[in-house]
Amino acid sequence: MDEQDKELGTADIYEAHQGKGLKHRALSVILYRKREGKLELLHQKRSRQKPVFKQLWSNTCCTNLRQGDTYLERAVSRLDEEMGIKLTKNNLRKLFQFSYEVDDPRNEGWCENELDTVFVGEWDGKVQVNPDEAEDYKWIELGQLQGDLVENPDIYSPWHKMIIGDKRFVKELI
Repeated sequence: MDEQDKELGTADIYEAHQGKGLKHRALSVILYRKREGKLELLHQKRSRQKPVFKQLWSNTCCTNLRQGDTYLERAVSRLDEEMGIKLTKNNLRKLFQFSYEVDDPRNEGWCENELDTVFVGEWDGKVQVNPDEAEDYKWIELGQLQGDLVENPDIYSPWHKMIIGDKRFVKELI
């Protein structure tokens, strides 16, 4: 796909994520809840089985789109596949898109080269992680997360740091 989100063809995970990679569609979902006047975000620790940025803390779920997928439908299906969370399209809203390219320093030859669409939704329920996708999960208060991103940046996925650092994200949630 191109920077205007026009689909140009298909590629497998290896073509899309090795070397310089191929620009492709992705989505990131961040679920949040309000507890005692504080905003908490649901995070997952990516599985060691992931080909890129494995075992890093990241947003609630993320994925690449398949041919013919719509962003919102894939966000809903991926929440269920990764975290066992059943929502409808009405529970999520699109915030913004951004493009980024980054090499995985812990897995030489692998990278991300994505046009990422960010969705958020308020939710507070049961999580049932799929161990092929996530090793763990936790809720983190937004201010605590922002501090930890500065103190421990190497434990978070690069796209997650970009999303949390984006003024549009904080503006929409606070």
